[in-house]
Amino acid sequence: MKNRKARGMIYLFVGCLLLLCAGGWSVSNFLEDQNAGKEASAILEQLDIAQKEMIQQEETSTEEESSAQMVVVDGEAFCGRVMIDALGIELPVYDVWDYSRLKKAPCRYMGSVATNDIIIAAHNYKTHFGLLHQLEKGDEIRFIDIIGKSHLYEVCEIVVLDGTAVTDMQAGNWDFTLFTCTKGGKQRVTIRCERILE
Repeated sequence: MKNRKARGMIYLFVGCLLLLCAGGWSVSNFLEDQNAGKEASAILEQLDIAQKEMIQQEETSTEEESSAQMVVVDGEAFCGRVMIDALGIELPVYDVWDYSRLKKAPCRYMGSVATNDIIIAAHNYKTHFGLLHQLEKGDEIRFIDIIGKSHLYEVCEIVVLDGTAVTDMQAGNWDFTLFTCTKGGKQRVTIRCERILE
């Protein structure tokens, strides 16, 4: 009887410990998500100022000089911003991607707006691309390039790809692609878009 009671106490203790660990992990993820949203908002404010300066320079430059594809903010290059009204998000987009940048804002994975093949990656934070799976065909996504030109796209396809399917991510003649990992990171929610002429 005592052994059974002791085992029960051990199981109870281990169960409580696991619940505490899970709770701590959830809180940590929530705080990381919120911090990423704050970082992106702060970058957007700085990007607004830098973009205004860039636009003023573009207005006074000749056509040969007017080829800016990025602007530098605090030593980091940005190619523009992405706006998804259906999800209520507006985020800056780094010109080059790596994992440390992804913790702050989406990154240009490859391609460009100019060549109609841009691919943008972001973490699945709710403040970033975590709600991409809620988009529907026909939803609109806007990309504002670094000189303030607006490019409008329509969601045409929503697919889930394996995390290792790099070739599939780059496949097709899509004008604009967004992707993020699913929970657990084994797959990628991928949004394929075509340009809408305004």
